[in-house]
Amino acid sequence: MSRSRTAWALAVFMGLQSTGAYITMGWLPQIYRDAGLPAGTAGLLLAVTMAVGVPLAFAIPRMAARRPHQGPVVLVLGVAGLVGYAGLYFAPVGGAWAWALILGVANCTFPLALTMVSLRARTSTGVAQLSAFAQSVGYLLAIPGPILIGTLYAHSGGWGLPIAVMSALLVPQMAVGYAAGRDRVVEDELAHR
Repeated sequence: MSRSRTAWALAVFMGLQSTGAYITMGWLPQIYRDAGLPAGTAGLLLAVTMAVGVPLAFAIPRMAARRPHQGPVVLVLGVAGLVGYAGLYFAPVGGAWAWALILGVANCTFPLALTMVSLRARTSTGVAQLSAFAQSVGYLLAIPGPILIGTLYAHSGGWGLPIAVMSALLVPQMAVGYAAGRDRVVEDELAHR
């Protein structure tokens, strides 16, 4: 798999979307708390963010599988993340519920990534190998994300810089996700290398 550009694009996409999800799960309540919301409300907002993904985890993969190229879906979810992070930056309390919902939509890149793994290989063996590669590499890439954000928060004294970094990570996520969403299979790429 390491000789396939699509496999690498999927692995990096998996890593970046996992990074975003881990940061959201780990730090979103603290962002809301530091903005002045009570702990119970901050926890409820995280629950809303996570709950939004449940029905969408069924809808987005079905919709994406019907398209030859999943890149546009990646872009829509990435833009949702940018909007959500911008909201957290500029109006964390005033739009708290909207940002929670929008970030919940953005976090649906996980079921999309898994769907793309199944669409980018021709055989069940290829899917298994691609899945193992993309998830192993991706999760290794995601490990430092929450620690980096926590360190930036501690050293900068606020959430401005960490939220800017979280937003910036969406740019390569959208780029590699768009590339991974192209209508091709890894077996063909490996046969030509």
